[in-house]
Amino acid sequence: MRGQYGRLIELDSMRGIASMSVVLYHSTSLLGIAAALPLIYNTPLQVLLAGHQAVIFFFLLSGFVLALPYTEGKSRNYGTFLMRRLCRLYPTYIAAVAFGLVMRLLFYRVPVSNLWSRPIGWIPILQHIMMIDQFHQQYFDPVVWSLVMEMRIALIFPILIWFVMKVSWRWSFWVGFALSVCGIILHVSYQNSISFFTNYFDTAHYAFMFIVGAILAKHREGLVEYLRHRHIATRLIYGIIAFIVYTWGNNFGWNQWGLTGDLVSDWFTMLAAAYFIILALASIRFQSVLQWRPIAFVGRISYSLYLVHLVVLLTFINLFTNPLSVQYPGAMSTYYVSPYWLLAGTVVVSLVLAALSYRYLEVPSMRLGRYLTRPRIPELSSQNQISNER
Repeated sequence: MRGQYGRLIELDSMRGIASMSVVLYHSTSLLGIAAALPLIYNTPLQVLLAGHQAVIFFFLLSGFVLALPYTEGKSRNYGTFLMRRLCRLYPTYIAAVAFGLVMRLLFYRVPVSNLWSRPIGWIPILQHIMMIDQFHQQYFDPVVWSLVMEMRIALIFPILIWFVMKVSWRWSFWVGFALSVCGIILHVSYQNSISFFTNYFDTAHYAFMFIVGAILAKHREGLVEYLRHRHIATRLIYGIIAFIVYTWGNNFGWNQWGLTGDLVSDWFTMLAAAYFIILALASIRFQSVLQWRPIAFVGRISYSLYLVHLVVLLTFINLFTNPLSVQYPGAMSTYYVSPYWLLAGTVVVSLVLAALSYRYLEVPSMRLGRYLTRPRIPELSSQNQISNER
């Protein structure tokens, strides 16, 4: 079902669910309460804490959505594509970075997993503004590393989609796979000198997810038809396998391989997420759930929610942490209030700020992108202008 700006509501809703899982993952991890939630931790509900998997899903879905106009015969020139992508991502991104900077300057007083820990200066500020350089994500809003990946890949995405549209899906897949393998080998080889998420090697790795997303978009009709003609028991089995791989796939012994295992596990997360995208397009029942208003609302504001939540969480932790618990661990309670209240406050405040950001930043930015790239109407001749005036 198409919503505002031609967006597929069910896919937006899935992005919203993934964004909320990032919020819960960061909140429960940094507040130290993940393992204290037995009904979530190590049960099927752990999908609600699948933070890293959600980022892989974001990259896959971006490739799918960005490829749709090309697969529907609405190809855009490079300038139009880049301008719309820049307007879509940048204003909200830069506002989130500024929000993180202000909150850190006002409220930072305790270390939280090395976040907000690096010294502020003009160089990191300029690196965040430019988005393309390699820089630590720990300064202002630690989640911005994925936006750096999005922007870098946007610079080459028209080339990627041109290639995907020209060759078979097998060639596209194996080229993307080769990029990922090269990125993983280089990252592992130089991991001692690149201890940040915005390195260029990971860009090649994550480009694979964008390529697979574009392949899904190109062949979505055939994939949807294939899934619709499967028996419901078959689809259920596929769904259970995809759910297990997505939720726990990165724990299937990959940790013994260190960084290599972490990056290789992304491939299986990507394949599981691909199934959910096709299922969302093929299943009317699944669509009806995803189009439920509360879920659709979170889907609409998911981009802003992803960007603001960690700044809100870090602010709350700094406001409500007992300084004595940092100086003398175990001497007094860590927080002035229950960490569960901090979790609830982070979710509520992040949703409110994300809704405001969507309305006053995202929507105007999308409109600006369409305005700047609108087709130019040839000027009327002076004779026609005169007759029109008459």
